Amino acid sequence: MLSGFAIASLTFVSLKLHFNDATVVLLYLLVIVLQSLAGDWLSSAIVVVFAGACLDFFFLPPLLSLQISDPFNILALFVFLVIALVVTRLVSKVRVEAQRAKSRGTQVEQLYEVARRLVLVTSDQVGGAPTLKVFREVLGAAAVCLFDASTAALEMDGTSQLGLGERTRQAYVAGGDTDEPAHGVSVRCLRIGSVTIGAIGFEGLPQPEALPAAFSVLAAAALERAQNFRRVSREAAEAQAEIFRTAILDALAHEFKTPLATILAVIGGIRSQRLEPEQVEMADMIEFEVSRLSRLTTRLLRTARLDREELKPRLKPVDIIPLVERVVHRYVSQSHERRVAITYHSKSIEAPADRPLLDLALTQLLDNAFKYSLPGSAITISVQLEEGFVTISVGNEGNSIAPDEQDRIFERFYRGARVRNLISGTGLGLHVARKIAGAHGGSLDLVKEGPSTRVVFFLKLPVSNHGRDNPNTAD
Repeated sequence: MLSGFAIASLTFVSLKLHFNDATVVLLYLLVIVLQSLAGDWLSSAIVVVFAGACLDFFFLPPLLSLQISDPFNILALFVFLVIALVVTRLVSKVRVEAQRAKSRGTQVEQLYEVARRLVLVTSDQVGGAPTLKVFREVLGAAAVCLFDASTAALEMDGTSQLGLGERTRQAYVAGGDTDEPAHGVSVRCLRIGSVTIGAIGFEGLPQPEALPAAFSVLAAAALERAQNFRRVSREAAEAQAEIFRTAILDALAHEFKTPLATILAVIGGIRSQRLEPEQVEMADMIEFEVSRLSRLTTRLLRTARLDREELKPRLKPVDIIPLVERVVHRYVSQSHERRVAITYHSKSIEAPADRPLLDLALTQLLDNAFKYSLPGSAITISVQLEEGFVTISVGNEGNSIAPDEQDRIFERFYRGARVRNLISGTGLGLHVARKIAGAHGGSLDLVKEGPSTRVVFFLKLPVSNHGRDNPNTAD
């Protein structure tokens, strides 16, 4: 040890030159301070003990002995050792703090560089290889791996020799950070608040256990930014797709109207001829079915148009019961496979409504009940007045609706998972019906009653005020 050699050399020189005790003590303290600056506290303490032994053996009487005859010399030696140890401790502590400050400064520079470069990464690349490359280059890691919990996807930059991808995935599953200093591996879970959204792993770090938590925060922010970008892009794509679907429905409905009108005109001409009874029956059947298809096409066209536009109903006092009866009669005349029961709790109930719009909403509910009910089952319609609202309920028994779908069936183009491949439909009917109810100041909700296969839709509208208080009421 160099410091021990320096103490021995100073002892030899001091003996040759006959230095006094005070001079020797100062020289020894100088060596001890230098040792504290260069080495750790343990090595400095060993030098202190060696210097105290040399001072006692060579300079304090009796000479060449570790015994001390004068009690004052014992006190002087004790004070020397204490001062030397205190100085050693303080100098070592200052040196350690300086090293920590330097390390923190390096980490701050790395954090700044990572943050600066992450800002430059575009939103569509922030969760992929470009982000990992930033961390790998700034931290000097051999490989960096990112696990995205929302997609269960692993992204890797660099070459891993220790299965970093699996270690990162397992850290997310376990929900805890891991450090393996022997392999230079460190894995951190990425959290936003209390929610873990993924994990990031590093391989080949010089000091993996000293990885600051701020790097995890930056990685979590980058991952959240990537997830938000994907969600916004998906929502924008879905909105654009809905616009295209509505436009297609509109175009198809228009294309159907012309040939249907032509067929009806031709049937009218055929009926004017002298026909056999069987031919008349066939002509009646064709005319009936074409008329029904024409009504369906008109409804589809209007539904598609209402889906795109903001509804502004022209409200007039409408007697709800005759309107309901007319819609029900229209369906009963077309199908005899369902039993329909109507219940009224009043002879006449008026409500401010746009008659064509309300007719369409009721048609959608009846169409939904006939379409999804079982053959031979009962469809119930009830009209009653309660708490300032007129409530029209339409119930049927048929395909059950899963609890997590009871709100989604009102979304545009959404159809239940159990029926989307069994029964044709566009997924617009209930959406437009609820839109119409909301435009009237009312609501449309689904309530499950009794058996799991029975569903009831409740359409609620404010009762008639004859135009005195409603600014949308038309004369």
